[in-house]
Amino acid sequence: MSEKMIFCLGEGRWESKGIGYQKNLMIFNKPVSEEIYNKTKSELDSKNFKLPLAKWIDIKEIENPTTIQIQIGGMLKVLSYEGAWKELWNELSQTDKDFFTSLPNFDAEIFFKITGIKLDDDVEKAIKLLTEKGRIKDGKIIV
Repeated sequence: MSEKMIFCLGEGRWESKGIGYQKNLMIFNKPVSEEIYNKTKSELDSKNFKLPLAKWIDIKEIENPTTIQIQIGGMLKVLSYEGAWKELWNELSQTDKDFFTSLPNFDAEIFFKITGIKLDDDVEKAIKLLTEKGRIKDGKIIV
């Protein structure tokens, strides 16, 4: 089993086989050098992104609150994996969002399959920003 993969998927959403499954030194299902992998991993680790497990819902936002919800003023909602990514994404600055879209080999479709976040507009903005900064050459991001 490999632990040197970032944002990789197997052939299907729950498939344990294919290009993005148990390979070494991969980012978005594409091979990278050990140097690029380590740099990317270090940058991700330094950002210290944390997916929230739950979210407090205020009583005012609950349509038909139960007696207990009224007494405690709301409820704690457990988030799905995609729900947690959505909460995190909504709290991120544009700089942090751009960080994700500028990762080596970024693939919006794989990112969506993993996180549930559709990035069409965000990706276009990131590509424009990277182009303006001279970080895209021949259609590839320069690391």
